[in-house]
Amino acid sequence: MYNNVRWLSRGNVLQRFVVCLEEIRLFLQNESKIEQYPQLMDIMWLLKLIFFTGICQHFNELNIKLQGPNKTVIVMMDLIRAFEAKLYVFRNDIITKNYKYFPNLKKNIKDLDAQENRNEEKVIDDFISIMDSLIKEFSARFSQFKELSETFKFIMYPDVVSFDKLNLSQFNWLEIEELEMQLIDFQSSSIWIQNFIETRK
Repeated sequence: MYNNVRWLSRGNVLQRFVVCLEEIRLFLQNESKIEQYPQLMDIMWLLKLIFFTGICQHFNELNIKLQGPNKTVIVMMDLIRAFEAKLYVFRNDIITKNYKYFPNLKKNIKDLDAQENRNEEKVIDDFISIMDSLIKEFSARFSQFKELSETFKFIMYPDVVSFDKLNLSQFNWLEIEELEMQLIDFQSSSIWIQNFIETRK
């Protein structure tokens, strides 16, 4: 039977598979079918699966945070910027072999024997390479958000953002000259600034 699992749930499915891995292998052994799935006995293959599962879980957490009501573009930008910083933390976690953010990986690496330990460095190099690719891809995908970050901030903090930092290329319908003068008047008004400060509380 084939189930079309939603993208957001796939990380959870992988997580359940990893958690139940020993039971799955035991079941297949009892059914004399373990030979049909040699990957389940290949610790290096399993480490890659477990690492991929951990990454999916982290991305799932981001996706969940981006969903729901009251998610303004500013809130989403903050979440994306925070996650990009976390990717560097995850990468360093792999380099230092602490695996603080990959607990399943930590547990299984501890179980490696001497022969498998010699192959660990190669697998770790693969993980670091994957993290480098993820960081590069994530940065490229949200590059436009970064370019417009000051403009997004202007929506919520018009009292503190400088006009010359705004990227108004997406707002060519605005009368820029008037906007600049109006912004000066607004930022010079103590009453309006105080009103915005009160609104943000």
